[in-house]
Amino acid sequence: MDTCDARDHRSAPPRSVPDEQRLARTAGLFKALGDPARLALLYQLREGERCVGDLVAEGQKLSTVSARLQTLLNARLVVRRRDAKHLFYRLADQHVVELIENALAHADELTSAGSGQAHQSDV
Repeated sequence: MDTCDARDHRSAPPRSVPDEQRLARTAGLFKALGDPARLALLYQLREGERCVGDLVAEGQKLSTVSARLQTLLNARLVVRRRDAKHLFYRLADQHVVELIENALAHADELTSAGSGQAHQSDV
């Protein structure tokens, strides 16, 4: 079997891989996004700032939602402000909005492709 040579397939030189710290930070973002409940909270925050109590759905505990928001805060996906006894959260910036929208669009493409699973060829 012949080995593939990058020169056979690319017109531009390959980019270097980001440094390990940058990759680790990015992996941390994806880890925080990897929970459907946390992703749902981010989706709700697309509309703007919300009080923690407004984010608690029926059947959920405030402490559970608070813990999820803390994870998102630690990943710097959301920012928080206090007003007296109330905590308000909003998305950190426009990048987070775009990240959510792109992830959802990609998931929709996987679903519309029929299998809902990653494509594997030549396995």
